[in-house]
Amino acid sequence: MIIKHINWKKLAFFAVFILIHCAIAYNFYFLAKDTINGDSSGSRTLVKPRHDFMRVPGNDLTKECNAVNRISADFAQVYFPARVSSSKTYTSESPDPWHRPSRYAPFMHTVCHYTLCKLQYGYASILNILIQLLLLYISFIIAFRILNIEKYLFPSILLVNICLFLTPVGLSWFERGQFSVFVTLAYLWLIMGIIKRNPYYLVLSAMFAYLKWTSFPFVCVVVALWILNSKGMKELKGNIFLALVIPATIAILFMSSIKEGISFVNGLYVQESTFQPAELSLILLLPRHWVKALPLILVIIGFLHIWRNRAEFAFLIPYLAAVGIMSILFPTLAYDYSVPCLFCFIPLLVYWAERTRVQESGNFKTGIIQKYLPGFTIFFFCFFLLVASSFNSIAQHYKWQEKSIIHFYVACAIILMGSLLISSGVKKLQAHDL
Repeated sequence: MIIKHINWKKLAFFAVFILIHCAIAYNFYFLAKDTINGDSSGSRTLVKPRHDFMRVPGNDLTKECNAVNRISADFAQVYFPARVSSSKTYTSESPDPWHRPSRYAPFMHTVCHYTLCKLQYGYASILNILIQLLLLYISFIIAFRILNIEKYLFPSILLVNICLFLTPVGLSWFERGQFSVFVTLAYLWLIMGIIKRNPYYLVLSAMFAYLKWTSFPFVCVVVALWILNSKGMKELKGNIFLALVIPATIAILFMSSIKEGISFVNGLYVQESTFQPAELSLILLLPRHWVKALPLILVIIGFLHIWRNRAEFAFLIPYLAAVGIMSILFPTLAYDYSVPCLFCFIPLLVYWAERTRVQESGNFKTGIIQKYLPGFTIFFFCFFLLVASSFNSIAQHYKWQEKSIIHFYVACAIILMGSLLISSGVKKLQAHDL
């Protein structure tokens, strides 16, 4: 009798969850050990990071911080200038071990100066990773609860952890001490704030966005589409007023260190207008001025859909996921360890699917589409995350060109846009049948 009441599906999932997390814990342990001690134990992971290990070279400052031979090279771009409160943070004479001008906002350096910089480099580096993971898990728990999709929480966390700790790109995010999770948190709380019309969520989103500038193109596109989706003058005024919370928050953070903020913006302008494009930049395929106009192009495409199909903002989520993918390709220095920026669309697409799932139509074709399109969209996005997190290994195996990863990103973005168009088309057919 007891056996009959056992939920075998849940039991099987729990067993798989534990088994996979054993491998995750193995990789996490050795990378964390290497991050703290610089003992090269990161080379023992089950999967090798996408990029070669980049270790901190020796100089007086790195020796003082016990950082020599440690990893988290991108975190070093914030840690060392913040540690000594240097006025040369945004110049080629930066205290960064490789003398890279910082591309992080002064607010990030200020926060780091009063928190992580109190620790030796290895411990500060691992704490940076742990803080991002903690914020991500907490945000997921809250978001899944608010959106009433709690039953999908653990499968989503499993997918996130696989992408982060069992793929080359995810391990490179860890190895470089990147800040990409802050970007996905900015995206998540932005869309949550719009859906729930909550100004506190928008403030939180703006704060996360200011930590890493690559979130700005997406934020601008989403806010523009939100305002353009207004139905009537009253709603338009309300949306504009609520949207002003975002630039107001960013302006306050910018004004808190205005001199450094100006240097930060000038450095970004020089980088985006003159630097040679890196591995994932769309500039490798298109002229620079076309790529820098990408947010405007995405707004126009989104507005054309809004103009033809007036609906709740939440029904634009597949298109926003496509915008998120294209936003990774926007910077001049774009790298594939930015894939974690897209984790926010896991709960958001699930929410969209739950909202769009309706009873089958009397029309056989539209009924089939209604039944399977939401599930296909979620499955396809999960497929994209997993493939994008391992694409370099796949490309090397099949001897594809290096630029093929950019083609893959663009193709997947177009498919997600197509799922929204198909969904909207079905709704029109239903209305015609009625």
